[in-house]
Amino acid sequence: MWTFHAMNTDVTVAAPRLDARAEQQLALDIARLFAETEHRFSRFRDDSELGRLNRATAPITVSPELMELLCAARGHVAQTDGTFDPTVGAALRAAGYDRTFRAGALDRAALPLAPPAQACFADLVLDEVERCVHRPAAVQVDLGGFLKGRTVDRAAALAPALAMVEAGGDAVVRGAGLDGAGWLVDVEDPRDPERVVVTLRLRDRAVATSAPNRRRWRTGATTAHHLIDPRTGRPADSDLAQVTAVAPTAERADVLAKVVFLRGSAGAHLLEGPDLGGVLIARDGSMRIVGDLEVADA
Repeated sequence: MWTFHAMNTDVTVAAPRLDARAEQQLALDIARLFAETEHRFSRFRDDSELGRLNRATAPITVSPELMELLCAARGHVAQTDGTFDPTVGAALRAAGYDRTFRAGALDRAALPLAPPAQACFADLVLDEVERCVHRPAAVQVDLGGFLKGRTVDRAAALAPALAMVEAGGDAVVRGAGLDGAGWLVDVEDPRDPERVVVTLRLRDRAVATSAPNRRRWRTGATTAHHLIDPRTGRPADSDLAQVTAVAPTAERADVLAKVVFLRGSAGAHLLEGPDLGGVLIARDGSMRIVGDLEVADA
């Protein structure tokens, strides 16, 4: 098992049937993939392609890779009726998330910016033929967890049939684990990260978790977090404390976890489809398991 830091989180790679040298090379290849992706598409880097798009004052030609990302995001926006919307970058900055997250680094006496004008993904004009994007001034794109999940999927595709790739709560497990009974995946208590509330058995699945406890900061007398509700442009006020989603891909799991968190308990049905499932933790600590999931321990 190998761990490295990327996208402001720890990334773990395990391929238990590879020898140590081959597993290390796999981890190095995956680390390179994460580094290249972060360099190109981080909103915190002035020299990234996404940074250039967010500064553009006129229509801009983008790479095939960025156009593919934007088109994939557009699909998730449509499927979730706009609850997933990566054009919340300006709202994130206004809430105080204007630099790479580090505990305490975002704390401040007051909000740095006034609330931005409302924006939505439909404001972006994508010309797929010319690979041209027109971005209105009010729109700032943040690919965030969607990009992380997508990168985990790409990393897992490099791995052998029995492997695991995990990045800050987004994970893909390939195969059925060393014992053939499935990979054990712990779901932590959002109020106490040292406590596990349930352990799932997963085979050839992906998992992602959305919760405000890992990315939160103080703004004067209040607390803000990174899960922006596009309907209000502000950190979401959900009746849930945490959502863990299980899906065929980490990209889809990440989107579903965020969307269900934003919609609250009323969005639980989104995790009831084929090959889907989830664990919802309410603010009062109660747990609800949705979908056909195998529980190893609770």
